[in-house]
Amino acid sequence: MAISAAAYTLTVVLCICSLQLLVAGAGPETLKLTFYAHETRGGPNATLLPAAGTGQGNFSALGWGSFMVFDNRLKEGAAADSKLLGRITGSGALTTIGGLPTGGVQVTSKFWFGEGSKYPGSSFTLVGTLSYGPAPWELIVIGGTGYFRGFSGYGLSAPENSTTVPPLFVYKWNFHLTKHF
Repeated sequence: MAISAAAYTLTVVLCICSLQLLVAGAGPETLKLTFYAHETRGGPNATLLPAAGTGQGNFSALGWGSFMVFDNRLKEGAAADSKLLGRITGSGALTTIGGLPTGGVQVTSKFWFGEGSKYPGSSFTLVGTLSYGPAPWELIVIGGTGYFRGFSGYGLSAPENSTTVPPLFVYKWNFHLTKHF
């Protein structure tokens, strides 16, 4: 009988603590972040390289099976002289037979934050398809390191056409992240 009373008391105490957390508004931590990817296609300072498959070195000839690698700049704003926050590294492949017009580039990338950011030494990884269809494109943030440990969510990306002067291409990223533990 004493064990049952102790179990009952513990259950009541845990319920009260849980209710207090709910009333206090304790919930998962959320972040809404905006960054800009600065990508250079071509020239001696290229940050995107068609590495294998059709159209090596020629973006207009890329087709199904083409593989690209990138090491783009992560910046605070769309302007070329905006503050450098880190890098976006990764790879992508054209995974549809019709190439870009029928699908997009399946990417895996890591957003690395450097000394110029609020999150130095931290990163998060995303996967998904960057399409050449209507923007914004939605990719999944699968997790992170450092400050972003325990976060996941999604990122929306769209070209920032007003500031793009080839070979520089700028993409705005809006991230919605939730910490789960």
